[in-house]
Amino acid sequence: MTGEKPPHAAGRTGATRRIAAGALLAAPVTALLWVPWYARRGPELAGVPFFYWYQLAWVPGCAIAMFCAHLLLRRRPDRDHS
Repeated sequence: MTGEKPPHAAGRTGATRRIAAGALLAAPVTALLWVPWYARRGPELAGVPFFYWYQLAWVPGCAIAMFCAHLLLRRRPDRDHS
């Protein structure tokens, strides 16, 4: 044995990564489409109503979620173990 994972174990890892990436991408979509939750004026942050700063806070949050999903889904080149 060369320490390789059996094919069924590799498939489970791939499925787990896809599910985790999907959850990372679904979180911002769900949080921003559920408008009644954040459609209010207070609390204010530096005079900006909650409605606006909540959406603005999700801009870097979405970028981080997409980056993490990318890291989970990217393919690594096969290494030559000769």
